[in-house]
Amino acid sequence: MGFKITLEGNFTGEHMGLVFTHGTAHTEDAFLASRLRSKGYTVTADEGVSGEAVHDSGEVTEAHVSAAEAGKIPLEEMTVPLLKEHAAKNGIDLGGARNKPEIISAIYAAEAARAETEQ
Repeated sequence: MGFKITLEGNFTGEHMGLVFTHGTAHTEDAFLASRLRSKGYTVTADEGVSGEAVHDSGEVTEAHVSAAEAGKIPLEEMTVPLLKEHAAKNGIDLGGARNKPEIISAIYAAEAARAETEQ
């Protein structure tokens, strides 16, 4: 089960080991979610992306990847398999990134570096 963590305002950045976008982050870590709840953060069950297209095998459907690439699904709302598929399709080396926040950071870093070289 995942957890949705919400901060007041529209904070975007890394905080407490989580990547927040517009005041929202996601985690699978029940201990961290409990700790944040005790500190006053809003913590709810994370229902994931509606209509999630990840099969039991972890396979991500092409339609889901296409929606992600079109920017219809923010990175923070993607599952780890979808993030890895997104990185692979875009030629992004994830290096040693193993968990969702690390993978998201690696993707953002690669996209920023690519944008700089295109200018």
